[in-house]
Amino acid sequence: MKILFINPPYTSLAGIAESAGHMMPLCFGYITAYCKDRIEDLEIKILDAEAKGIGFEEIQNTIYQYSPQLVGITVPTPTLNYAYRIAHEAKKINKKVNIVFGGIHPTVMPEKTIEDSRDVDFVVVGEGEETMYRLLIEMRKSRPDYGNVEGILFRSDNEIVKNPRRELIEDLDTIPIPARHLYELEYYRSAPTKKVSNELATPILTSRGCSHDCIHCPSKSIWRQKVRYRSTSNVVDEIQLCVEKYNFKEFNFFDDTFTLNKKRAMRIVEEIINRKLNIYWICFARTNTIDRELVEKMKEAGCRKISFGLESGNQKILDKMRKRTTLEKGRSAVGIVREAGIPVHGSFMLGNVGETEDTIRDTIAYATSLDLDNATFFITTPFPGTDLFKIAMEEGNITKTTPWEAFAPLTDVSPILVQKEIGPDRLVYWQKRAFRQFYLRPKYIKKKMKMLLSVQGVKNLLEGLRVFWRIMRKDRYKKNNE
Repeated sequence: MKILFINPPYTSLAGIAESAGHMMPLCFGYITAYCKDRIEDLEIKILDAEAKGIGFEEIQNTIYQYSPQLVGITVPTPTLNYAYRIAHEAKKINKKVNIVFGGIHPTVMPEKTIEDSRDVDFVVVGEGEETMYRLLIEMRKSRPDYGNVEGILFRSDNEIVKNPRRELIEDLDTIPIPARHLYELEYYRSAPTKKVSNELATPILTSRGCSHDCIHCPSKSIWRQKVRYRSTSNVVDEIQLCVEKYNFKEFNFFDDTFTLNKKRAMRIVEEIINRKLNIYWICFARTNTIDRELVEKMKEAGCRKISFGLESGNQKILDKMRKRTTLEKGRSAVGIVREAGIPVHGSFMLGNVGETEDTIRDTIAYATSLDLDNATFFITTPFPGTDLFKIAMEEGNITKTTPWEAFAPLTDVSPILVQKEIGPDRLVYWQKRAFRQFYLRPKYIKKKMKMLLSVQGVKNLLEGLRVFWRIMRKDRYKKNNE
């Protein structure tokens, strides 16, 4: 059985080029490893159109030449219409090919996802490994019974059937290490704000899920506000394999919060040190999960940047976001990390519930007062599956004509509002102003001039400047009804 997994294009069509780097969609590697470990005679190919920057013609050519029996497409919300187009073209090439949609958008809006395109045969909801395995088992039968496959929606006699959702896999160590050999590895690198070396980069997941309940995050829709951890040896075995087999040196720890459990994080970094793995890595952390002991050990293990979701410089806005932290904790966490000699990336959101132009000024002032290595200022996006999405729907800011391309943090589509005080044009103005005030400060420029002492520093600086220029040169965003 031949399977083609596709990561749809986005940034080359409606985003800001190179703003997010190119991160490997690990979902395909996990599903491939899991299924090939249990089923013989599977032939699988991965086409990452987003990383390669290719368009629909090349995608069509790949489908035609490879001639798969199944096309599986991962669907972040902004790529939904592009995924539908790929599905339609695949059906034109071979009307019998099975089209499977999975990922975050089909998980949070499964019925609408399959209803809006007759080209979609199956939707996988939630965690995909076991569900895809069971689906493939049925497909290989002469008379498949898809009603027995938990975690899917499918078409049957022109009707849509929704099966019960599958339980999460309790022991993550039972999932094989992702099949990275199927990716074209040379395309993968970190975003300019997350880059910590000039090496090829790979994401790695040491856990799945988040125990927090932020108003803007869809994580709980997938992982049910539950955190599951891989064992220390399982995680570091994967890192060592990536170093020895694929020559990866840079890692992006993609856990929602790598430092959520200090004892566990400490065990992982100590094992990296014990095995003498010469790697560089970045992770996401919460401001209330950091202390000096952990940070110093992380640095010894190769941590070269920590990214905090600081989000706002106004406490009332933070509280409305349900961040469960304070401005003081943010300032303290940044200070602890910088004292250890580790650069810090700060992520901020403009246009949150209750936001005014004064609270945005607070955020810019807060960002520029911190010793951040770099910062990103997103316009708040009400992703499907979040409480923000419900708020935007109730306020009439999301309608039937709102394009899915608008649901991206950095895009050339007009932003979707979740508050009443600031219009989309003013939000774009404040986003540009935030970037200018942060990056064009004399103090910041003087600090960054030191980067010119190394070739790597020059490369990182130039890459960051290119993205900064792309954001600044947007005179206006496309209207949502264009």
